Amino acid sequence: MKKRILISPNSFKECADSVAIAKLIKDNLSHLKETELIVKPISDGGDGFLNVCRFYFGGEVRRYLISSAYDSSKFECPVIYYEKRKEVYIESAEVLGLKVVPLFYRNPLKLTSKGLGQLLVQIEQDVRSAKIKVEKLFIGIGGTATIDMGMGMMSALGLKLVDYSGNDLNVLPENFHSTNKFDYKPFNFSFELIPVVDVTNPLLGPQGGIRVFGEQKKATLELISILEGNFNHLLKLFENNGLLVSSSTLSGAGGGIPAALQIFYKSNLLYSSEFIEFYLGIHKYSDTEAVDYLITGEGAYDHQSSFEKGVGVLMHLFRSNVKQIFLVCGKISADSVLKLPKYVFPIELAKYFSYEYESITNYKEGLKKACQDIIKQLNF
Repeated sequence: MKKRILISPNSFKECADSVAIAKLIKDNLSHLKETELIVKPISDGGDGFLNVCRFYFGGEVRRYLISSAYDSSKFECPVIYYEKRKEVYIESAEVLGLKVVPLFYRNPLKLTSKGLGQLLVQIEQDVRSAKIKVEKLFIGIGGTATIDMGMGMMSALGLKLVDYSGNDLNVLPENFHSTNKFDYKPFNFSFELIPVVDVTNPLLGPQGGIRVFGEQKKATLELISILEGNFNHLLKLFENNGLLVSSSTLSGAGGGIPAALQIFYKSNLLYSSEFIEFYLGIHKYSDTEAVDYLITGEGAYDHQSSFEKGVGVLMHLFRSNVKQIFLVCGKISADSVLKLPKYVFPIELAKYFSYEYESITNYKEGLKKACQDIIKQLNF
């Protein structure tokens, strides 16, 4: 009887997306006899979201010219248009992610999500001119360099911030505290905006997205404190003008981009667990005896991985329905290893190399060695 192995990794940041990682794992296990390899890469909305959507749904790549997050330069941003389902898929990491914002420019106080707003406007214009037909637009949110609560995006959708002298402000986080009032002329869409969020963290507070994920976006503790104060200042203005009842339900994913969609468009969040299980159809493999083993993983696994991140979703989903889960990651934090259940076998690519940068540049070799360890563990 054939053993069934589900290969379902998330993307490895700075290396490759989940589609490419899954293929590499399959290629390194393809010689196994009496084994069925099922390739189902995942995305939780972050890096690699577009490629995963195209893997499952197909569709046409369309490109739009938008502003960068850090200066006035322009670049072409890809989206996926699935004509049959009248859907568009956007990856926020392609618009303003860490992978498109050079390290030199990564100061969250000076970065804007305006390009995302420009992208949405152009897609709506294509709908109005009958170039495409769209009923739902999914925005995969994660892996962003910005922490601007989506206000930059909203500046392209009719929002203006005004200071105490009556002057228009540049809509950047560093200026939020100078805002006396705001003007908003709504830009209406003919389709539903659906943010796919990779974490369950609220916007603010001890477990808020700013505090938990700010460091990876180059926000120091001092900057995080400034950002939270500036956000609270704006949110109070929105509350006073009836746009917002409470900030407690606002999402902290992607530097707060979903929060803007919640405030101004009343968008409902699509959590990555639902997206992975039902939109990608992974739940079909989580039934008892559907598969024997699961191979999953991501670039870095740590305490953040439990906040609705893709790998955490899969480990919970398959916790009692497979013989073993192989967790293959670039690196795994020591405290996370101690907390892993017995049925999870961790494999860290970094252990195969002397230096961390080697594990990144030589990830293909690392995955090959990881698969050799998996084969030894399987013993067949």
